[in-house]
Amino acid sequence: MLLKDKTAVIFGAAGHLGRHIGERFEAEGAEVFRASNHSMESGSLKTAQVDATDESAVDAYLDKVADTQGSIDIVINMAGVAPANYNHGKPAAEVTREQFMMPLTVDTASQFVTAKSAYRHMSKTGSGVIILNTSTLAKVGSPWSPALTASHAATEGLMRSLAHEYGPAGVRVLGVRSEAMPDSPTIEYTFATMGANMGMGFDEMKGFIEQNKTALKKLPEASDTAAVFAFAASDMASFLAGTMINNSAGHIVD
Repeated sequence: MLLKDKTAVIFGAAGHLGRHIGERFEAEGAEVFRASNHSMESGSLKTAQVDATDESAVDAYLDKVADTQGSIDIVINMAGVAPANYNHGKPAAEVTREQFMMPLTVDTASQFVTAKSAYRHMSKTGSGVIILNTSTLAKVGSPWSPALTASHAATEGLMRSLAHEYGPAGVRVLGVRSEAMPDSPTIEYTFATMGANMGMGFDEMKGFIEQNKTALKKLPEASDTAAVFAFAASDMASFLAGTMINNSAGHIVD
C-alpha cells in the first residue's frame, strides 16, 4: 500500500494511461479524484469534467478537492490532444504551424496550469508530489513527430524549472518518461502511421522498435508505466525531484 491515505488528483484520467494510473493508485491505497476534458461517468467530484488548460476551472476543482480532503498529496496530468489532430507520424512537411502548436498549447501548457494550481495547496502543507509525463521523443529526435517531440522536450524543461522553484516548500516535482506502450490507442495509431512511412504494419513496427531500439527487447504496457507513477508518488521516492524516471526499456541510456 505505497499510497495509503494519500489524496491523488489525475487530470486526463479518462485516457488509457490515466485510467491505469487511477486503478493502480487505488490499489496502493490512495483516494483518487479523476478529472477529464471529456464527460466522466458520474459527474461527481470524484469523476469531474475539467478542462486542464482552463486556469480558473483547474483552481476551482482543486479547491473543492482540498476542502473535501483537507489536503492534496499528488497531482498528475495526462491530458493531451488526439495524435491525428496534429498529423503525428506524418512527415514534418505535412504538419501545419497550427498543428505543430497543438501539443504545446494543450499538453505542455496544461502541465503548467495544473502544477501551478497544485502548488497553491501543497505549499501550505509543506508537502506534495507533482508528476509530469513525457516519452522517449523528448530525447531521441524521432522523425515524423515534430509537434510531440517539441512538446515533450518543453515539458521536461518545465519540470526542471518547477522542481527548483517548488522544492524549498517541500513539494517534489519530477516526471516519468516512458517508451511507447503498444496497448494504448495512441501508440496503435502512431505505429500504424509511422510504419506506413517505412513500409511496415503495426506488428512489424512494434518488432522493429523492440529489437532495434530497446535494451530489453520489449516494450512496456500501460500497467507497467502506471506502477512507475505509483513509486514516484510514494514516500519511497522521497528524494527524487527534478528528474525524469527513464522507463524506456533502455531505449534511452543515461
